[in-house]
Amino acid sequence: MESRFFRTRDGLRLHYLYHPRVTNLRAHVNSASYCILLHGFTNDAHVWDTLAAELQRSHHVIALDQRGHGDSDWDPECKYSHWQLAEDLQDFLQEFGDAEVHIVGHSLGARVAILALESLCRPFASLTIVDAGPEVSPEAGERLVHDVMQMPTHYADAKAYSDSLSRIYVMADAEALAHVARFALRVRQGRLSVKTDPAFTPGIWHKNPEFRNLRKDKGELSEQIWHALRSLDLPVHIVRGQASSILEQSLALKMVKALGDRGVLSVVPRAGHAVMLDNPLASSDLIVSFIAKLTHLADGCDGLLLEEKELESRG
Repeated sequence: MESRFFRTRDGLRLHYLYHPRVTNLRAHVNSASYCILLHGFTNDAHVWDTLAAELQRSHHVIALDQRGHGDSDWDPECKYSHWQLAEDLQDFLQEFGDAEVHIVGHSLGARVAILALESLCRPFASLTIVDAGPEVSPEAGERLVHDVMQMPTHYADAKAYSDSLSRIYVMADAEALAHVARFALRVRQGRLSVKTDPAFTPGIWHKNPEFRNLRKDKGELSEQIWHALRSLDLPVHIVRGQASSILEQSLALKMVKALGDRGVLSVVPRAGHAVMLDNPLASSDLIVSFIAKLTHLADGCDGLLLEEKELESRG
């Protein structure tokens, strides 16, 4: 795993973790095949470390820190919006030329990916949407923002931060949460602080009138994401946490219906919204299996069937 950086068109340095492919077990896989992983709200690239370790058996894996997160720059102009992050992702994806690219996004990362892919004029191998949809219920959204805003700004150590996170990620695997907490803090003004820019939360949730009015001529943000989702011409995997209040079952089924034969829905048992923290092994198995199936399809195997799967936990 290597730390690398990418420069956005407005000059910010975005950090990403590069996990090179480690084996040649699947010789038929394109050597220039990549999986791009996009974290959600207030997370960072390390939230994907378990999944990356599995995917890099067959692909080069890149986990991006979105602006204002992880080891990426904070935006001095606080340009935090779905559209700005989508622009960043569009620029980043252009770096991969004609390589085969699978995209996996959780929550905010998935919504950003849907918007970004709508206007990119090149094919992508697949999109995996992890517990996200065009709509977020007002109650769930407000609760999420409230929980984040109530967290302390400084911590004694990573253990203290992990303990604080556990009050939000109530279903999280303790080891997975501790792993994420190890990378989530930096020393700022002599104290350990979270890496996420405090200005990101009001920006991304459009509390600022400037953000609320951005691209208003195209309709509400949810309408734009619905339009972009329906326009996607690639296999789409929707992964839902069984107990998620962010991506409810009815919305997930509506998304699958909108995608037609391009969509497949999987459900992760014993998981809420943060499936990669709540049930790391089961969620990784589902995502890896979907991408592997597409690889077999490219080799002329049976077609992808629309289905809902429930994977039993491996313990």
